[in-house]
Parts: sequence; C-alpha cells; structure tokens
Amino acid sequence: MNEPDTETDSSVSRRNYLGLSGGALAALSFAGIGSANEGNPGRGRGRGQGSGHGNGLEHGRQLIENGTIVTVDEEYGILENASLLVDNGRIEEIGHDIDAPGAETIDASDSIVFPGFVNSHHHTWQAGVRGVAGDWSFMEYLETMLGEISSHYTPNDVYLGNLFGALEQLNAGTTTVMDWFHVANSPGHTNRAIDALEDAGIRAVFAHGTPGDDNETWWDESTEPHPDDIRRVHDERFADADDDDLLTLAMGIRGPDYSSDEVVTHDIELARELDIPASMHIGSLGPGGVETLAELDLLGDDLNYVHGNRLTDEEFELIGDSGGSVSITPEVEMQMGMGMPPLRETLEGGAIPSIGVDIVSNVSGDMFTQTRTALQTQRALDNQPTVEAGEQVMELSLTAHDALEFATIEGARALGLADEVGSLTPGKRADIAMIRTDDINTVPSHNPVETIVFQSGVENIDTVLVDGEIVKRDGDLHNQTGRRHQHQLIQSGRRVLEQSGLLENE
Repeated sequence: MNEPDTETDSSVSRRNYLGLSGGALAALSFAGIGSANEGNPGRGRGRGQGSGHGNGLEHGRQLIENGTIVTVDEEYGILENASLLVDNGRIEEIGHDIDAPGAETIDASDSIVFPGFVNSHHHTWQAGVRGVAGDWSFMEYLETMLGEISSHYTPNDVYLGNLFGALEQLNAGTTTVMDWFHVANSPGHTNRAIDALEDAGIRAVFAHGTPGDDNETWWDESTEPHPDDIRRVHDERFADADDDDLLTLAMGIRGPDYSSDEVVTHDIELARELDIPASMHIGSLGPGGVETLAELDLLGDDLNYVHGNRLTDEEFELIGDSGGSVSITPEVEMQMGMGMPPLRETLEGGAIPSIGVDIVSNVSGDMFTQTRTALQTQRALDNQPTVEAGEQVMELSLTAHDALEFATIEGARALGLADEVGSLTPGKRADIAMIRTDDINTVPSHNPVETIVFQSGVENIDTVLVDGEIVKRDGDLHNQTGRRHQHQLIQSGRRVLEQSGLLENE
C-alpha cells in the first residue's frame, strides 16, 4: 500500500494553510508517539481487519477506574466511582473494586465514561471539501457535489478525505460510522477509501456506492445497476470479515427515488446474495418510495432508509413492520429543504431510529451537535400544538437519555452491530469515549447523561478506545499517518475545488 502523494503545491502558503485548515482540523492534536507503521501506513492489513491507527499498541488489558460510567444498558445503568475492565478488545467486567493485576490503568476521575457514538450516515470522503455547501439547497448539492466536484476526486483525494473524515469522528468521540461511499469512480478509489478507514482505526460499515463522475447516469431515474465491482470488494477486502471486525461491508444503493424498479430489484437482490445490508436515500424528494419497495416485495430488516422526511405515516409503519432502520441527519435535512427530521414518525412507525452527520461539506461533523439538534427539534415539533392552543407545555416528550440511545445503541441496531457495540456491556467490544467533567463547560456535572447530551462538545473528549485500543488520550489523537499528511488534505481540497470552478486558481 502506498503513501498519499507527497508533491507540494507552491500556491499554498503558510498563511493559506492556517486559513484553510478550519476549526475541525485545528482542533486535531496528534500525539507525537512512535508508530509501528511509520513510513508505510496500512501495509499488511486487509479484508477490513482494521487496527490502523498506528499507535504501536497491541490488544491487552486496560482498567478504566474511578469514573462515572453511563453504560446505556438497562441492567447496569449508571455507576458512580466505578471501573471497567477491558481484556483483548472486549469489555470483561464493570463494577466497583475490580482487581486487575498487570492491566494498564486509565484514570477516569472527573470523567464520564460512555459508549462511543454511532454515526449512522456519513459521506466521509467530503472532509477535503469541508465548508463549501453551507448555503446550498438539496438540489444545488446534487448538481454541484455529485454532478461536478466528485468527478475530480482521485484515489489519493479519496484516501485523504476518508482518513481525516474518520479521524474527525474519532476526535469527537464517534467510534463507529456508516461510511456511505458514492465516489467509487474506479476500483482504485474504492480501495483507497477502505485503506483510509483502516489507517484511521475507526469501526466502520463501508457502504459501497456508485461512481461520482456522471450524475445523470447514476442519480437521474437511473437504469444502470449497481457497479459489479462490489463483488470484487466483497471477495478481496471483506471475504473473511466478521461482525466484530473493525470494517464490515454494505451497499449504498440509489433506491426507488433515483433508479428504476428493475435497478432497485437488482441492487437489493445483489446485496442479499452477498449477505450484506443495503442503505438508500429516500423520501427527500417526495413520498412513495417505501410503497414501491413493498409492491416489489423487497422490504426487510436488512434495509436502512436515510432521511425519509416526506414519507407517509403508512410508509414508516412499513419500515417498522419489516424491521428496517431510519438514519436521520437533522442539520442537513433542515438546511437543504428536505423537510423536518422525521424522528417522531420513525418512533411511531416502530422503525429503528438513529442519527447521522451526513456531510461536513456543509455542517458540523460531531455527533454532539446532531444529537442535540435532533432532540430539540423534535421537542419543539411535539410542543407546538400545545403552544398554538394557547396552553402551557407541562411535560417534554423525549428525554436526554432517549437522545443518547439514538446516538449509541439505536445506531448500532441500525447498522446491525448491536450485539457488538452501542452500550458498555460485558462481552461487547470495547468502543469507549470519556468526557472530562472538570472543564469550564462541564463542571459541575450533576446529571451525567445531560452533561453528555446538552453540555459537552468535541473539546471535552479526553480519551477514546476502539476495540480496546487507545486512539485518543489526554486530548491527543494517536495517529501518525494523520499527523504526517494534514497539509496534503488541504492541497487536495483546494485542487478539487479549483478544478470544479468553485475556487480561483492562485
């Protein structure tokens, strides 16, 4: 596996570097530790095995002690001044006075320990073009991002975008992401996207999608079936993958809103032949898509529906009755004119509710923001009939704990990973985040769930473990690949935007 290209762009001065890096990159602080993979990231790994964060640590035993542990598990609840033992990547024990001789200790005093967020929908590759679409409607996004920008991405651009997009998630306490990859312009693009996820060390469901080089062919009532390269990806990169591997495979399909009935049938049947889930954008342009799937006898618990803003109540019931999940990306949906986030409709239809970021080309990439936005928007919608009746709201419809579940265990259910992650439960994989509660915006912490949901942000994430391996500690990311190539991401993004006509060539 090759490093990203190292050629420089003389037009990118230090002034431009600082100005273009953006808040999220500026917030990334990389630990200056040695790396077992220094100089050759990703070599020797394949088929979604992960362990790519390059911190030189092996699976072992860690004892997180003296913390407030929010397990998001009904049996264990919230434990004060408690400890959590990790052994070989799994949570072995949670409780008090755990005896673990020889274990590496992590002091969680003045900290809240909780399951890492699960971001159920994210186009990770767009990290390189961060912050260009904040004033775009959905139709402008389809025309410009999928009709122009994505066509200029090289495999190296994809690698850098996916690497830093995944690192941004880890930095913000997200340990699992559904990477919905719709810039599969060549097998090389796809390979480098997977390489980047491995090198980041994140847990990801890689949803292989369509090329991003011909919007009309792939997204305008398409009659083109899903690219057959998915078979190669399945056989070469994921043939031996298990649910507890860091990377698993899915299909990102167009669905009935963007493709013919024949293509929809072909794509879902192909996903089922490969025994992988399928995810589709649906209901952003109008209702009827789920009814079409029902008429085609294609509904199932292996389908994930993204957005769904304009679906009917009956369609949400069809999703719920079939065991499907809904990925709600509230900030993007409200900005781009898709409609209000359908959290209430999802819940009342009995479908699995989950939360995603979607695209950092226009919105913040952290799950704190998206979780708060989803919760408070739905509360406002639920309150409004009472307000319009001139009465007073006496009780809120959803709680902070509900929101935390949407962002953790429900997201894991939506991605088919609830047996492995999403809660701090003995036997599950050790995907863990820690928030400092002695920071200016988190002290004092009287209610740990409310501290997570309402008071905290990226700056409060102190430590993150994925599969029992430390990827962030004391506020620093442990990733040498990212540490070396941050400048290249900036060069990559500028070149893509110049070629797309969105920036002048300096």
